[in-house]
Amino acid sequence: MHWLKDNSIRVAMALAALLLLAPALWAQTAGQADVAFQGYYLAGSGQPLTETTGPAVNTSEFIPGVGLFTANVEGYGGNGLHTGNLYAGLERVPIWGWHWDFMGGDFHFSSNLVENPFLNIYTPEIAARGLRIAMRRTSRSYQFFVGEETLLGGPRIPFRITLPQRVLGASMQQKVGERWEFGVRYLNLSTNPDALTNDSTLFLPGHEYRNSNSLTFQSLYSFTKHLKFYTEAGYGTASSFTSAGEQSSSAPVPVRQQPLSLLVGPSWEDDKFSLKANYVRQSTTYLPLLGTFVGDRKGPDVEGHYRPVKRVDFYGSASAYSNNLEGNPDLPTYHSSGYTAGASFILPWKFGANASLSTMRLTEHDPSQPAEIASNNRQLSFNLSRPLRRHSLRFSLIDMKLNTNLSPMAQRFTEVEDTFTWKRLVLGGAVRMQNSQSTESRNTLFFRGSIQANIKRVSAYGYFEKGNDLVNRSIFSTNAYNSTVAGLSTPLIRGWNLQFEAFRNQLNTALNAENIFLFPNSDLGLNTQLAAFNQWSVYARVAKHFHWGKELPGGGDIEQYAAAHAPLVGSVQGLVMEQSSKGSRPAAGVPVSLAHFRTAVTDASGRYQFSAVPEGPYEVGLDMEQLPTDYEPGPATMARVSVEPRAIARADFTVVRLTYLTGRIVAPAGTLLEDAVIRLAGTNRYTTPYQDGSFAFYNLREGEYEVVFDEQTLPDGYLLASPARVRVLASSANPPAAEIRFELKLKPPQEKPVHEILKEQIHMGAGGGAGRGVSSGGSRGGGGSR
Repeated sequence: MHWLKDNSIRVAMALAALLLLAPALWAQTAGQADVAFQGYYLAGSGQPLTETTGPAVNTSEFIPGVGLFTANVEGYGGNGLHTGNLYAGLERVPIWGWHWDFMGGDFHFSSNLVENPFLNIYTPEIAARGLRIAMRRTSRSYQFFVGEETLLGGPRIPFRITLPQRVLGASMQQKVGERWEFGVRYLNLSTNPDALTNDSTLFLPGHEYRNSNSLTFQSLYSFTKHLKFYTEAGYGTASSFTSAGEQSSSAPVPVRQQPLSLLVGPSWEDDKFSLKANYVRQSTTYLPLLGTFVGDRKGPDVEGHYRPVKRVDFYGSASAYSNNLEGNPDLPTYHSSGYTAGASFILPWKFGANASLSTMRLTEHDPSQPAEIASNNRQLSFNLSRPLRRHSLRFSLIDMKLNTNLSPMAQRFTEVEDTFTWKRLVLGGAVRMQNSQSTESRNTLFFRGSIQANIKRVSAYGYFEKGNDLVNRSIFSTNAYNSTVAGLSTPLIRGWNLQFEAFRNQLNTALNAENIFLFPNSDLGLNTQLAAFNQWSVYARVAKHFHWGKELPGGGDIEQYAAAHAPLVGSVQGLVMEQSSKGSRPAAGVPVSLAHFRTAVTDASGRYQFSAVPEGPYEVGLDMEQLPTDYEPGPATMARVSVEPRAIARADFTVVRLTYLTGRIVAPAGTLLEDAVIRLAGTNRYTTPYQDGSFAFYNLREGEYEVVFDEQTLPDGYLLASPARVRVLASSANPPAAEIRFELKLKPPQEKPVHEILKEQIHMGAGGGAGRGVSSGGSRGGGGSR
């Protein structure tokens, strides 16, 4: 059970040696490390010095073809040897189309297998020191883990505390499409019987389990972008210790277990309105990790907010819980119910306000008590703030009513605060007055101040709080409280950085000078101090970031770099077919794009292929910007595919080859034809000819068309000597050999009506004019003779 704990020093030495040898073992393509030396010292009056000092090294290096090597070493001395996170391993190792993680040492991960939208449910981490193996893809992952449970300890510098409990389990997570994700976990916990005698506080009363097995299913389904439905169902069994030091996996539990656990509810969230409601029922066998107290409760919870306008936001919540689902008569039973309602406002003149009301009713039935213990509590809070030039003013009021077993108590906190900002200097100050009333009345006055300055890369800050208890009535002493924090963050030479913080806390209890007459015979003299508490602490950290190998683009994270340079890959391929009047045939030379980034062109058989495509969802489709002009896309131009490692994702497309029609207008030389219009009947397409009379229609689908000469656009003095409509078949496989011809000719000359009348008169005059001419001539001759 303690094989890892007993070898912590050896593990740390081995990891340190591995860190030193790693650059020589592998080609340095991209690597980084963070090295820090830190110490924390805590002491006080009557308190021994607590010291935690040591180095912390974290390193990672991407090894081409292997994966990402990561390691972390934290060792601290002082009051015994403590180790922080100790681990080393390879991540993202590509084997058989999966990314594998092989990690030895400390590991910890959330007990949530999928996203949990509810904040009223506490979900602890599963942490242990041992071995963890995981295999992952974009939509699926598996992991196996085994080790001894650990918890975080230490007042300022955290270190790992190994507990006498073995953790063993496996889990699977799966995404189905874009809406559903679920996970399944099996967990086995085995506790050493020595834990009962060495540290009984690690157990919750009635939860002293030696072995437990649980199977948990979690699911999250997204109906829409805003509406989700969460489900968690678990089944767990446990066996108790028969007695301290004895071991029996079949020992009966004191009461009948409730093995089923359930958490279910919907969640709706958007900018204007949100509502989350759930019902939880967790038995005592729900995740019984040593030192972590969850489970053993049931009840509903609902919370939401509503923003009718931009400047107003209402919110509220309500819950009702109870425990002791198994009805154990030796354990206390609690029932709680409460609600919270509030609103925040943005008021005129830059005022901001917030008000809320909370109530909580708690009843306890303790078998050792003759009657129930009842507690009714109410809290009313109000905040008002306003910026004023460089100042930020705030006023807050908290009023609490506490009523436990008919013993009422009232507390009121009133605080005024101002924060002043000038360039890189921030000053703050606040005064808080507390009034407490029960069997006596007590008024307390506290002062708080802060300062923060930033000069280039140097940052300094300080906080202090000072208060006095101004007591009256039957109170005979006063308390003085003083707390101060000062810190500094600054760069040192050669890339090293320093972080320093000092803390001091003083609490003095003295006689109330107003009541000194109550001790006339005491031998106090001038010493009126009853008790004094003085505690101080210092924290210092010197750290530096190292980088070697290839510079990461934009100073990015090395894990993102490894994911981009060692992805699991598959391929995308398909067929592009050309639709024609004679059937389908492969379309060559058609460009296809992947994620609007990569482009492939179809070959003579109409096939395209993208190789070495990282796993994940993609859009693949015809590249419309580079599509040849003699093609028109089919009904679908884009498709979504999901690329799996070592697999082929397929998407097929169709195109329609376009053809053309050409023709000519034949007319006498010198005829102006630019204004003539040729139309395609039944469409809105038309064209005009060149000066030589040639015209064409391009990008036409195959089929029969009727080409029409718009007679309204005939040149003046011309008429059509050919039909105005011509039917023709447009085919890409067999374009028409002969051109479409329209022929124009000059109109025949037409005489005007006046010319016709004159002509007719001339014709009539020529008929009787012989006689008239003879007569006339005779007359002219006769006369001439005379």
